[in-house]
Amino acid sequence: MITLAQLLDAARGDLVPHWPVPVPRVELTGVHVSELEDPTVFLDGGELLLTVGLQFVGLEAAARAEAVRAYVARLVAGRVAALGLGLGSGHAMVPDELRQACADAGLPLLTVPRESPFLAVSRAYWELVRRGGEAELTALLGLQVALTRAAAKDDAEPAIVRELAQALGTWVAYLPSGWTAPGRRGVRSPASSAADGAGPMPPAALDEILREKDAVERARRGATATVQLTTGSAALYPVSDGVEPIAYLAVGRGGQLAPAERHLFLTASTLLAHRAAGERRAEEERSRSRGMLVALVLAGHDDAARLLAGQLGTALPETVFLAALQAGPGHEPPGLPQDALGFEVGGLLHVLLPADAARPRLAPGSRGAWGGPVPLRRVRELAGQVVEAAGNAPEGRAVRVGHGLELPADTWVDALAEAGGGLLPTVRAYLAHRGQWEATARELGVHRNSVRHRIGRAAELLGVDLDDPDVAAHLWLALRA
Repeated sequence: MITLAQLLDAARGDLVPHWPVPVPRVELTGVHVSELEDPTVFLDGGELLLTVGLQFVGLEAAARAEAVRAYVARLVAGRVAALGLGLGSGHAMVPDELRQACADAGLPLLTVPRESPFLAVSRAYWELVRRGGEAELTALLGLQVALTRAAAKDDAEPAIVRELAQALGTWVAYLPSGWTAPGRRGVRSPASSAADGAGPMPPAALDEILREKDAVERARRGATATVQLTTGSAALYPVSDGVEPIAYLAVGRGGQLAPAERHLFLTASTLLAHRAAGERRAEEERSRSRGMLVALVLAGHDDAARLLAGQLGTALPETVFLAALQAGPGHEPPGLPQDALGFEVGGLLHVLLPADAARPRLAPGSRGAWGGPVPLRRVRELAGQVVEAAGNAPEGRAVRVGHGLELPADTWVDALAEAGGGLLPTVRAYLAHRGQWEATARELGVHRNSVRHRIGRAAELLGVDLDDPDVAAHLWLALRA
């Protein structure tokens, strides 16, 4: 921005301060020439207004004083930055009324000597604009190069945010869309940075900004928002891939960005969007590749799956659980470990889990089934039973079926013994009588409802169906041993 002091220096005697001296720091948006009584209708504010004062010539002293005061008042109301009076054509010297009115209103007053044309002042202003534009363009290009180099780094998001914060002179935070808490699987954590000399993001600001971001995402996708923090105002801008916001940038100050800042902000947003889109495509490709492994195993081509896994650098366990979980619209993905391999077919997500993985967790309203552990070569035998059980599973539950040959029956026996409450003898009698409630109750000398209750507790404790033939056979042999 060009100041009045800079213009005085550039004009070199074609513009002379009359009141006050020294000239206050005033920023100029332009130079305008007008002899109208009210030139403000053609002004935007911030201009140096040049006039020869013809509107005051020929007036009586009292009328001239009133006209001058009204004229200056209009200029101040129109946010004119300064007034320049051209001497010679209308006034040989500055009228006392004008000097006093400008002094009373706080409007800087300057003069243009008789031999200096107004064009000289305008030319000096536009020369400053040209020089400033070149300097601003050079600085802008340098900052854009710095942003582009940051985008090529391994830690691109933090690097871009650091460069943008330095350029804007405040703190900046990058918030991936959907991020609400640290450690959320599949969503990158936020990155934040602050310019040298600027305070960092206030600790409590993140929660306030996240609440505003969530509201924007729910109500007006793609909207820009001003966030009123307890420490001041901040701005929230969407980073879009052309379809919808994939992230948001929070800036530690409100209000409009300057034109150069908007260019930098647009560059940073584009680089971040391109980076996020590239990572999303890479993750989709990795997911498809992992899905191919599952598809090969389901088709009985476990040898081919091992060869492909070696090419992809993916560990393929020898012994696995197979889970078939409800997928499709309206259902959130189940909570699965990072090393799970999934492939969706027929509305079910088929997942291979390592034998030491935790029991699958389902989102509310989902359902499914799981079986194993089995060797990789036996997954195909198990798939049909697991899929059928998944279709009949109650809402919100993952039932266990279709066990293989490697069942932890000895561990089940230990768990029943440690649980107490008559579970171990009840299960032994239940299996001995092939699931007959009355016969089991008579042997134990208890009511059949007690047997039902204990068997239900045992099934829940072990996470198995005691009526499953594989479970019953392995558990019975372990009990006899």
